[in-house]
Amino acid sequence: MMSESEFHKIADLWLTLTADVLEEADQKGVLETELEDGALAILFPSGKQLLISKHTPMRQLWLASPVSGGLHFSFDGTVNQWTLSDGRSLNDVLAGELKTIAGISIAW
Repeated sequence: MMSESEFHKIADLWLTLTADVLEEADQKGVLETELEDGALAILFPSGKQLLISKHTPMRQLWLASPVSGGLHFSFDGTVNQWTLSDGRSLNDVLAGELKTIAGISIAW
């Protein structure tokens, strides 16, 4: 298991980069992102929202979504991605959620 400081470093980098990618991809201005205290909230005009937050004890990023519910992602150093136990990456799941909720396409 990775150390707590390593977890925070990797998780914070992913959260920051993702917030930047979302701002660039949101050409229609339909998203509002808020990154604060280890959590990234993605808000939609419909009132729906996605929340990605750090869960330090398990060294995971947790996604709360109106589409897929709650999912827990662990960092896989062999592919340098946050993944589910079935191999799906957080990047891919998030891209699908954004497409479903707001019609926004994300390219990582």
